Amino acid sequence: MTSFDEATRLTSLGERRYRVTGDDSWAQGRGIYGGLVAALFARALEREAGAGQRLVRMTTAFTAPFAPGLAELRVEIVRAGRNVACLRATLTNDGADAPAASCLATLARPREPSAIERHTLLAPDVPRAEEVADGPSELYLPSFASRFELRQCVGARPFSGGTDARIGGWCRSREGAPFDPALVVALLDAWAPAAVGVSSGWCPVASLEMSVHFLVPLPLASDAPHAWAFFDARCDHAADGVADERAVIFDANGRALATCHQLIALLPGSDRPTVAR
Repeated sequence: MTSFDEATRLTSLGERRYRVTGDDSWAQGRGIYGGLVAALFARALEREAGAGQRLVRMTTAFTAPFAPGLAELRVEIVRAGRNVACLRATLTNDGADAPAASCLATLARPREPSAIERHTLLAPDVPRAEEVADGPSELYLPSFASRFELRQCVGARPFSGGTDARIGGWCRSREGAPFDPALVVALLDAWAPAAVGVSSGWCPVASLEMSVHFLVPLPLASDAPHAWAFFDARCDHAADGVADERAVIFDANGRALATCHQLIALLPGSDRPTVAR
C-alpha cells in the first residue's frame, strides 16, 4: 500500500458512512491539502456507485480546514436512476458542528453509441517527461507535494514575476499508482496555481472550490504503475484575492483524462517555507 493509498483509506461504518484519518504529513497550512480531501470523496463516491455507473463529475467546496486526526465522511443519494445518479458527500472533523468540505457528484452509465463524438482538447507540444528536469523547487511547497514527481516545462516559474499566468508539466506519483479518479483529482490540486507565475514574491494560496469532469472511464486499462500524466493550467482572471483557473490533465499519449475549474484564494504574503524533499 502506498502512502497515498493509506491517506485515502476508508473504513466503512455502515449506512454510507466512513471513518477517515487526516495525516498531517499531507498538510497545507492549518489543514490537509484540498486535493487529498477531493480524493477521499472520489473513493467514497465510487464505492456508492450504482451498477455500471462511473464517476463523471464532482464539485468540492472547501469550507474549513480538514484537521489532522479522525473525521467522518458521509454520502447521501440525492437521486438514483438507472443511467444517472446524483450524490452528495460531506467530510466533518470529529467534534465539529459543520463539515470541513462538501461535494456534489454525478455518476452515469456510458451510453453506446454516443449521439455526438467530439475531441478537441489537445496537449501542447512539449519535450518528453524524460527530457524535463524535476522541479523547480517552488513546486514542492508545501512539502506534501514531494509525494508526487512534478516536472514543469510550460509557463513561468512560480513566484518569478513572469508575464503568462500558465503552468504545465509532467506529473505522477513517486510511489507508482494508476490514474484513477482519486489520483487525478489529487494531481490537479498538487501543482502551484497558474496565477502565481506572475507574482514577484511568495504568497500563500488555498483552494476554495474545485470542479472536475472525468472525460474517460478511469483507471485506464493501459496504465503502467509509473506512467506520466501531463498537466496544463491557465488563469485568465485574478482579482480581489481570488483566482479563476482552468486545467486539463492528459495521459502520456495526449488523451485528455479530465478537466478542472478551480477557485483559488491568494492570501497576503508571509514567510516563505523551506523546501523539504
